[in-house]
Amino acid sequence: MGEGFSEGHYVVGIAALALLRAGADRHLEDVARRVAELEELVEGLGREPLARRRDLPEYGAGPGYARWAESYDEQTDNDTIAIEEPVVRTLLDELPEGPVLDAACGTGRHTAYLRDSGREVVGVDSSAQMLARARERIAGVDLREGDLAALPLEDESVSGAVCALALSHLPDMKPAIAELGRVLRPGGRLVISNPHPFATGVLGWRAVFTDAGGQRSMIPEYPHHGAYLDAFAAAGLSARRCLEPRLDSQQARARAKLGYEDAFEAALTGVPAVIVWEAERAAG
Repeated sequence: MGEGFSEGHYVVGIAALALLRAGADRHLEDVARRVAELEELVEGLGREPLARRRDLPEYGAGPGYARWAESYDEQTDNDTIAIEEPVVRTLLDELPEGPVLDAACGTGRHTAYLRDSGREVVGVDSSAQMLARARERIAGVDLREGDLAALPLEDESVSGAVCALALSHLPDMKPAIAELGRVLRPGGRLVISNPHPFATGVLGWRAVFTDAGGQRSMIPEYPHHGAYLDAFAAAGLSARRCLEPRLDSQQARARAKLGYEDAFEAALTGVPAVIVWEAERAAG
């Protein structure tokens, strides 16, 4: 079968998870079908399409988003964004009055929402290419190039901040959360979203993109698990809410590979796809 990790290996893992859940949920009538499915998959691992490689070329966040920027806004089937967005925007609607920072704003999807909601907003991103797309999309907004660990804002300059689907690209998110805490005013709130650590750490979900030349690549994701609370405390913040929106059955089936929709539905329905935190700086 060769070295590496194939689409077949991934589907075997999903089918095995479906088998585990059949037992855990006492759906014993499904056990024999899941075992037969696994036997069929393992027997075919050396043949196409199961043998197709899944371990794609990997880029760090900087070069990865530079390559992805041109096509980033063309994606229409990103269920992570579809699940994350309404939860995050509900929290953005509740931010205290005053200016808001969109940190790692990318092409500006949350920046545009805040602007259209009547908020004064500053967008910051380390990728010049993503910012160029944001400037085309939301002309006239204050957009600045800068790193999450060295935000180009003064201390206590914003009443709210959002950092969406970005901190999971960092092996250590404490410096970035310290910076987000630094720029918040007393009583200010921070909203963070990331792919759920179960999705990145166990299911192996990554930010996968196709560049302008048609090559598929991925950007690393790190499962931070319980690191959020320690990072908040070190930055002078306290957690207000932790939300974990989950895949529904349709979204689980949509993630299917190679025609195994039933296995993906059985394995992934109800699995947390995103984690959203709201934290607050104590009022002065």
